[in-house]
Amino acid sequence: MPRYARVRALWAAALAVAGLAGAVAPASSGAYVDERANVCRAEAGNPCAYGLVVTSWHRPGTGPRTVSWVYATRSPAKDRNLARWWYQTPGGTARVGGSWRGGRTVKSWTEITWGSGGHDRIGPGLPAGSRICVEFNYGATARPCITLT
Repeated sequence: MPRYARVRALWAAALAVAGLAGAVAPASSGAYVDERANVCRAEAGNPCAYGLVVTSWHRPGTGPRTVSWVYATRSPAKDRNLARWWYQTPGGTARVGGSWRGGRTVKSWTEITWGSGGHDRIGPGLPAGSRICVEFNYGATARPCITLT
Protein backbone atom coordinates (compact mmCIF):
# COMPACT_ATOMS: atom_id res chain seq x y z
CA MET A 1 0.00 0.00 0.00
CA PRO A 2 1.54 3.37 -0.98
CA ARG A 3 2.36 5.72 1.85
CA TYR A 4 -0.22 8.37 0.88
CA ALA A 5 -2.98 5.72 0.87
CA ARG A 6 -2.02 4.64 4.39
CA VAL A 7 -2.04 8.25 5.59
CA ARG A 8 -5.49 8.84 4.04
CA ALA A 9 -6.81 5.63 5.63
CA LEU A 10 -5.45 6.67 9.04
CA TRP A 11 -7.05 10.14 8.72
CA ALA A 12 -10.39 8.60 7.74
CA ALA A 13 -10.28 6.27 10.74
CA ALA A 14 -9.31 9.14 13.06
CA LEU A 15 -12.19 11.29 11.79
CA ALA A 16 -14.70 8.46 12.25
CA VAL A 17 -13.51 7.83 15.80
CA ALA A 18 -13.60 11.56 16.58
CA GLY A 19 -17.17 11.69 15.27
CA LEU A 20 -18.16 8.91 17.65
CA ALA A 21 -16.23 10.22 20.67
CA GLY A 22 -18.07 11.69 23.65
CA ALA A 23 -21.61 11.06 24.86
CA VAL A 24 -23.22 14.45 24.23
CA ALA A 25 -21.50 17.60 23.04
CA PRO A 26 -23.94 20.52 23.39
CA ALA A 27 -22.99 23.82 21.81
CA SER A 28 -24.71 27.14 21.35
CA SER A 29 -25.09 28.76 17.96
CA GLY A 30 -26.72 32.16 18.33
CA ALA A 31 -30.46 31.68 18.86
CA TYR A 32 -30.23 27.88 18.67
CA VAL A 33 -29.01 25.05 20.86
CA ASP A 34 -27.05 22.47 18.85
CA GLU A 35 -26.72 18.96 20.26
CA ARG A 36 -24.82 15.89 19.18
CA ALA A 37 -25.36 12.43 20.64
CA ASN A 38 -23.71 9.14 19.77
CA VAL A 39 -23.61 5.52 20.82
CA CYS A 40 -21.71 2.33 19.94
CA ARG A 41 -23.13 -1.19 20.18
CA ALA A 42 -20.79 -4.13 20.64
CA GLU A 43 -21.03 -7.48 18.87
CA ALA A 44 -18.72 -10.51 18.60
CA GLY A 45 -15.87 -8.88 20.50
CA ASN A 46 -15.96 -5.63 18.49
CA PRO A 47 -16.69 -2.80 20.98
CA CYS A 48 -18.17 -0.56 18.27
CA ALA A 49 -19.59 -2.94 15.67
CA TYR A 50 -22.58 -0.61 15.15
CA GLY A 51 -22.39 3.15 15.66
CA LEU A 52 -24.84 6.03 15.51
CA VAL A 53 -24.27 9.80 15.64
CA VAL A 54 -27.20 12.24 15.54
CA THR A 55 -26.98 16.03 15.28
CA SER A 56 -30.07 18.05 16.18
CA TRP A 57 -30.89 21.65 17.00
CA HIS A 58 -33.69 23.64 18.60
CA ARG A 59 -34.53 27.03 19.97
CA PRO A 60 -33.83 27.47 23.69
CA GLY A 61 -36.65 26.29 25.93
CA THR A 62 -39.02 23.52 25.00
CA GLY A 63 -39.10 23.82 21.20
CA PRO A 64 -39.09 20.74 18.97
CA ARG A 65 -35.74 19.14 18.15
CA THR A 66 -34.85 19.23 14.46
CA VAL A 67 -32.66 16.37 13.25
CA SER A 68 -30.09 17.60 10.73
CA TRP A 69 -27.60 14.71 10.42
CA VAL A 70 -27.69 10.97 11.06
CA TYR A 71 -24.46 8.97 10.67
CA ALA A 72 -24.46 5.17 10.98
CA THR A 73 -21.45 2.85 10.94
CA ARG A 74 -21.03 -0.89 10.78
CA SER A 75 -17.81 -2.79 11.34
CA PRO A 76 -16.56 -4.94 9.81
CA ALA A 77 -17.76 -3.75 6.41
CA LYS A 78 -20.21 -6.05 4.61
CA ASP A 79 -21.07 -6.17 0.92
CA ARG A 80 -24.33 -4.45 -0.01
CA ASN A 81 -24.85 -2.82 3.39
CA LEU A 82 -28.06 -0.84 3.64
CA ALA A 83 -29.39 1.05 6.63
CA ARG A 84 -32.33 3.24 7.56
CA TRP A 85 -33.10 5.37 10.60
CA TRP A 86 -36.34 5.64 12.48
CA TYR A 87 -37.70 7.65 15.37
CA GLN A 88 -40.23 7.24 18.12
CA THR A 89 -41.75 10.09 20.09
CA PRO A 90 -42.52 9.50 23.79
CA GLY A 91 -45.65 7.34 23.89
CA GLY A 92 -45.84 7.22 20.08
CA THR A 93 -45.23 4.54 17.48
CA ALA A 94 -41.99 4.06 15.57
CA ARG A 95 -41.80 5.78 12.17
CA VAL A 96 -39.17 5.71 9.44
CA GLY A 97 -37.14 8.92 9.31
CA GLY A 98 -34.72 8.05 6.52
CA SER A 99 -35.28 5.37 3.90
CA TRP A 100 -32.91 2.50 3.09
CA ARG A 101 -29.61 3.85 1.84
CA GLY A 102 -26.44 2.14 0.67
CA GLY A 103 -23.20 2.50 2.57
CA ARG A 104 -19.69 3.51 1.63
CA THR A 105 -16.81 1.31 2.73
CA VAL A 106 -14.05 3.17 4.57
CA LYS A 107 -11.11 0.91 5.44
CA SER A 108 -12.77 -1.78 7.59
CA TRP A 109 -16.19 -0.24 8.26
CA THR A 110 -19.21 0.97 6.32
CA GLU A 111 -20.64 4.44 6.85
CA ILE A 112 -24.08 5.69 5.83
CA THR A 113 -25.28 9.29 6.26
CA TRP A 114 -28.45 11.34 5.93
CA GLY A 115 -28.38 15.16 5.99
CA SER A 116 -25.45 17.53 6.33
CA GLY A 117 -25.33 18.67 9.96
CA GLY A 118 -26.18 22.35 9.45
CA HIS A 119 -29.46 23.94 10.46
CA ASP A 120 -31.31 22.08 7.74
CA ARG A 121 -34.09 19.59 8.40
CA ILE A 122 -34.06 15.92 7.39
CA GLY A 123 -36.96 14.79 9.53
CA PRO A 124 -39.92 16.08 11.50
CA GLY A 125 -39.71 18.29 14.57
CA LEU A 126 -39.43 15.92 17.53
CA PRO A 127 -40.08 16.56 21.22
CA ALA A 128 -37.38 16.02 23.83
CA GLY A 129 -37.27 12.37 24.87
CA SER A 130 -37.76 11.07 21.32
CA ARG A 131 -35.69 8.04 20.43
CA ILE A 132 -33.72 7.72 17.17
CA CYS A 133 -32.38 4.34 16.05
CA VAL A 134 -30.65 2.89 13.02
CA GLU A 135 -31.07 -0.60 11.60
CA PHE A 136 -29.09 -2.49 8.99
CA ASN A 137 -30.57 -4.66 6.25
CA TYR A 138 -29.17 -8.09 7.08
CA GLY A 139 -27.04 -9.95 9.58
CA ALA A 140 -27.33 -7.17 12.14
CA THR A 141 -28.59 -8.03 15.59
CA ALA A 142 -27.94 -4.67 17.27
CA ARG A 143 -29.84 -1.45 16.68
CA PRO A 144 -28.00 1.51 18.17
CA CYS A 145 -30.36 4.18 19.56
CA ILE A 146 -30.06 7.61 21.17
CA THR A 147 -32.60 9.75 23.03
CA LEU A 148 -32.91 13.47 22.24
CA THR A 149 -32.49 15.68 25.30
